Amino acid sequence: MAEEPIAQREIDALTRRVAAVEDRVEALQVQTGGNAAAVIEGQAALRREVRDGFAQIDARFDALEQTMARNQAQIVQLLASLAGKDPDAL
Repeated sequence: MAEEPIAQREIDALTRRVAAVEDRVEALQVQTGGNAAAVIEGQAALRREVRDGFAQIDARFDALEQTMARNQAQIVQLLASLAGKDPDAL
């Protein structure tokens, strides 16, 4: 199915972003010399970025599910009309 490679690429991209965030957190801790307030502020910003990434992925999966449901309904209607049956009676 064409959607699966797209979804897998999205997951891979998000995984790379999470790893990049972890690297940035470590770099931030080194840069601030352990200044707790600066580290916490930076981590909060990075968490928001990751959360936004997950929200985008969720929205794409929701759209994909809607498209799949619509396509399945059309397939059932087409097959039913080919068989000469009422799709609502199935």
